[in-house]
Amino acid sequence: MEDTRLIPGQLGQVWTEAHAPRGVPTGEPSQGTYVAFGVSWELRSDSAPVYQTLLDRLPPGAASRAGKNVARTYALRTLPATVSELEASYLLLADGRPLVRSSESSVIADAFEENLRWLVAERSPRRVFLRAGVVGWRDRAIVIPGGRGTGKSILVRALVAAGARYFSEDYAVLDGHMVEPYPSRLPYWPPPGQGRSGWHDLAAGREPKPVPVGVVLFAPYQPGAVFRPKLISRGKSLLGMFKHAVAAQRSPAHVLRTLETVTRRCNALEGVRGDARAVAAYLLERLV
Repeated sequence: MEDTRLIPGQLGQVWTEAHAPRGVPTGEPSQGTYVAFGVSWELRSDSAPVYQTLLDRLPPGAASRAGKNVARTYALRTLPATVSELEASYLLLADGRPLVRSSESSVIADAFEENLRWLVAERSPRRVFLRAGVVGWRDRAIVIPGGRGTGKSILVRALVAAGARYFSEDYAVLDGHMVEPYPSRLPYWPPPGQGRSGWHDLAAGREPKPVPVGVVLFAPYQPGAVFRPKLISRGKSLLGMFKHAVAAQRSPAHVLRTLETVTRRCNALEGVRGDARAVAAYLLERLV
């Protein structure tokens, strides 16, 4: 099984988050409308403290906006304890449909973040979101398509530890052939003495700017495998990325146009891999 431990000196301490008090604090009702990557949504809550918790989970680049035309409305309600439910709890609804119920604000926030990020990824009118890890290297991006459990986050972290710039563990955000950073909520604390700004770019201490796609890497994990990647065709690369595009079913023509632009300007590699640190060293030594 692959070693999934955090890389010493780079990844630091695992992110932890306090649960809400059992009494479930409430405050003045709060609401607002927000937008990110061209997708807007409304958030309403009858608990001001939990509303602030949810605001901490908005996608990168989210900003408040005016207007009533939104892609989705989220509403948080505080439910009192009952005979059958001995604790007060929260109920989160999306367009009036129950999304999750829990007495823990962290559970509510996790569900809200996952649902909202998928909404933005699927509905963005201009960008194409791929399920992929991304790092920057020498003014180009290495894009690693893959779903959950494929090891892309481990490979991203190994590449960052070897000197690459962190872009994302979740999505490759494509605007034409350019990749924009999409940092995850901090899954760990930075090493002592290093501020949070270093999370976006551990090498330079700042969030990176968009860069062109340089290499698309298809590298499924196989225990003990020796990494010997081969160049693959544009068509195979395009199909490989298409199946990881969030909007592939909703906007296939737009997705295909963007991926065709990407494949015309980059190389694509394929090969099974073993240890992520060995792969990171191999790639960064050879990519110029």
